[in-house]
Amino acid sequence: MLVSIIIPVHNQLEHIQSCLEALWRNTSRTFPWELTLVDDNSDRETATWLQTLGSAVRLISNSTNLGFVHACNQGAAASRGKYLLFLNSDTRPLPGWLTALVAALEENSRAGAAGAKLLYPDGRLQEAGSIIWRDGSGWNYGRGDDPALPKYNYPRPVDYCSGACLMVRADLFRSLGGFDPRYAPMYYEDADLCFGLRQAGWAVLYVPGAAVIHYDGGTAAAGSGGWRRYMAVNREKFVAKWKDVLRYHYPPSPENVEQACCRPLDA
Repeated sequence: MLVSIIIPVHNQLEHIQSCLEALWRNTSRTFPWELTLVDDNSDRETATWLQTLGSAVRLISNSTNLGFVHACNQGAAASRGKYLLFLNSDTRPLPGWLTALVAALEENSRAGAAGAKLLYPDGRLQEAGSIIWRDGSGWNYGRGDDPALPKYNYPRPVDYCSGACLMVRADLFRSLGGFDPRYAPMYYEDADLCFGLRQAGWAVLYVPGAAVIHYDGGTAAAGSGGWRRYMAVNREKFVAKWKDVLRYHYPPSPENVEQACCRPLDA
């Protein structure tokens, strides 16, 4: 198996239905891929519909809501692919998306992970790779801009790419212990994984040919208790873990964006 696509699901039936419709319509069958869904204790309507998918997917059903980090690790443990592709249920993959991500890792022996160009539903750019500043805060490069601009349309190494659509070499993911459970239930686990890959000498590539619409916040909104609060909590954990690396990053400032958007391969 070349690629295992892993999608955590918690409620939001319309999102997962639209995501799978787009995925099946826009994903090449010229190479083998499988689909693993982790039902993270969804409501009855969503859970019942997921059961109707039968052999088209590998379905893991949780009796409690474990959150994004643990659900992704569960899906990865059950998957067989050379590459693990983590995909949010509130995404809509566009034509050629998976082919571009596979090519990025197949053709770049120093790349450990590759991420997509994320778009808002209205067509604006959401993220063309992301920056982590010295204080641990993040910056989505190009947010709100025109995704057709040349500066967003060449592949380049970056600090990290969002876990909304992130492909990782399976052996590297497992050697790093998967997504670090200290960030459960969600936020900063994707940046942390990418930092771990880069510390081990691997690049994280932004791949503009892999375009995915992302309904930003749809996955978090499905959680109870307002999971956005974990962003600040996990930022502190991230800074504590990576303080020796972050001191070499640019300080947060719009003036530093164009310098910080491309991460040297040896940094």
